[in-house]
Order: sequence, then structure tokens, then C-alpha cells
Amino acid sequence: MVNLTVFCSSKNNLDSKYYLESEYLINSIDINKFNIVYGGGMSGLMGSVRRTFTKAGGKVISSNVARFVELDKKSPDYIYEDDYVYDNIDERQQKLIELGDAYLILPGGYGTHFEMLEVMTKNDIGEESKPIFIFNCNGIFDNLIKLVDNLIAERFITRDFNKIKVIVSNNALELSSIINNYEYTK
Repeated sequence: MVNLTVFCSSKNNLDSKYYLESEYLINSIDINKFNIVYGGGMSGLMGSVRRTFTKAGGKVISSNVARFVELDKKSPDYIYEDDYVYDNIDERQQKLIELGDAYLILPGGYGTHFEMLEVMTKNDIGEESKPIFIFNCNGIFDNLIKLVDNLIAERFITRDFNKIKVIVSNNALELSSIINNYEYTK
């Protein structure tokens, strides 16, 4: 099984298009080939990823922070136990990266961008060589892509997305096909 670590938002106040498109993508991931690894919790896209993949019969592995687990336990909808619980975000994120054979980036905020840039950096410096799939739902990452292009033009970045195994798609079905058919190495 390939562990696909998903980085995404934990916010509940997102436009419904982000949930619908992300759920469509997650529903298209082959449950017989992949486990989903994610940052725990029940809220936002993170909770949606877990519920969607679990409902389809897939296995989910979670790495969370103790203070977030305590908040989740207060919810009447709390039903999931986390596989790994840490005292701080750094340990949690390290576990998410360690467990991943590949990474899927869905829309998100600071944490998602931090995680995405960390795995991109690891590929760039040769510490890792794992595929990074970015779902550019509703063009949410367009400005990031433009920024990277500008940083390349100004020579702050020397290796483009192709060289560090970053694949970007605006289309959920297309991206799920790429993920499902990618040749993974362990």
C-alpha cells in the first residue's frame, strides 16, 4: 500500500466548492492501493478527507496534536481515535512527512503551505524524492505558482516543479488518475 499524506485546511467556514471538489478527488483515489495519512481531527477539509475515504472503505492513518484532540473530543460527532498524538505541531508534521510515500496538497492556510513547502524543500535538496500532487481547486494556488515562476526567473529557485516531482492539476478526476497511475518507489 502507498501512504498518501494529505495536507489541507481544518477550517469549517470554507465555500462548499472546496468540500465538493476535494471529496470528489478523495472518492476517486484507489482504496486498494492507498492509505490516507492526515493530520487528524474532524473539522474542515481534514475531517472531510477522513470521512470520505473511510466511508469508501479506505484506511486512514492520523497524526495529531494533543490539544487538538481534546477539542475534537468535545464534539458530539467525535468518533475517530488518532493513531499518533504528539505534544506539538512539529512532531506531528514530522510524522506526517515520515509516513508519506507521496503527498497530496488540497486548499489550506498557513499550516498547509508550511507542510507543502517543507516537502518541496526536501525534494529540492535531495533529502527525499517523493511525488507531490497539488490540487489547484478553483485556482487557489495560482498565485503560488506565479510566485515560484517569478522566483525561478529571478534565480532564487533553480529547479522547477517538474524537477522536484510537483504535479499540479485544476481537475479532480485528472489528478486522481495521475495519483492512481503514478509509478511509486519505496
